[in-house]
Amino acid sequence: MQKEKILVVDDDYSSRLFLQKLLEKEKYPVTLCSDGLEALEVLNRQSFDLVVSDLRMESIDGIELLEKIKATDPNIAVIILTGHASIQTAIEALRLGASDYLIKPINIEELRIRVKKALERQELERRLKEAERRITYNATITTANHEINQPLTVILSASDMIRMELERLKINDTKLFQYLQLSQKSAHRIADILRRFREISSPVILKIPHGMRMIDLKLEQQEKREKERYILIIEDEENLRHILKDILENKHYKVILAATAGEGIGLYKSHHNLIEVVLLDFHLPDATGVEVFQELKKINSAAKIIITSGFEFDETIQNTLNSGAIGFLGKPFNSEQIVSLIQQVFKYQMES
Repeated sequence: MQKEKILVVDDDYSSRLFLQKLLEKEKYPVTLCSDGLEALEVLNRQSFDLVVSDLRMESIDGIELLEKIKATDPNIAVIILTGHASIQTAIEALRLGASDYLIKPINIEELRIRVKKALERQELERRLKEAERRITYNATITTANHEINQPLTVILSASDMIRMELERLKINDTKLFQYLQLSQKSAHRIADILRRFREISSPVILKIPHGMRMIDLKLEQQEKREKERYILIIEDEENLRHILKDILENKHYKVILAATAGEGIGLYKSHHNLIEVVLLDFHLPDATGVEVFQELKKINSAAKIIITSGFEFDETIQNTLNSGAIGFLGKPFNSEQIVSLIQQVFKYQMES
């Protein structure tokens, strides 16, 4: 899995190298810049997921750099580094869109945690925006289908009635029949375009001249996107949570992680139109598996939920399976078992 790219901006040479060493130890690809102007030039040529910038620099300071970054690409996460005397300014940076700030001298473990959280927050925000975009798109298409298909039905029915009436009156006018055929053909074409809109879950936006945008209706590109399957993992054990993420992403699934019942329910509520399978640890610190299962089913009665547990299979788990959970995996389980079960779920879904 490719790690997020980080741009480090600091006018102090030793600080830059120190940050580079720490971040590369965490396997992040790192690019260094000595001031804000150089950083802006690099950002024009390359894309980054996170910028770690010193607050006090010549030419362009951290605040001005933050404002320019957010004006160009608000999706880039920014962490500001500051000394004790500049904490108030750092807080102002948060108001301007910075993800976080760190006080110098940098604590190694704190840097690691803050970077990880900033990137996770950025990814969550991206997914939320994508979910909102899809909801808006789906609502628009549903409305368009309803409002356009009604008059289309009238046009097609009226065309048939006109054709039958001409035949009844024995009017054999070739041009009139050609016009009717052309009208029906165009109506069917509009219906086909609407059908293709309905089939698009992730619209691809094409740039066309004069700054306009269009949705790509090519089915082969949509088929490629339909292969993107989202899985929500609700698991309180951190190591297992991330191992499962790596296993499933290696199989090209998209994975969303939750460490608690509350977080998992919140994520599913926001993304249930995107998430196709939930992998639910049955024993969480803040709720029972039954409670989480019931909440997920309230959000989406068709939710596909696989239960995992380190305890013995008991009556509670059996009752949950009877209530609609689609599978159970007892811990420990290996990568082949989890991948095989999820593949079976998707295979059944395609066949049904």
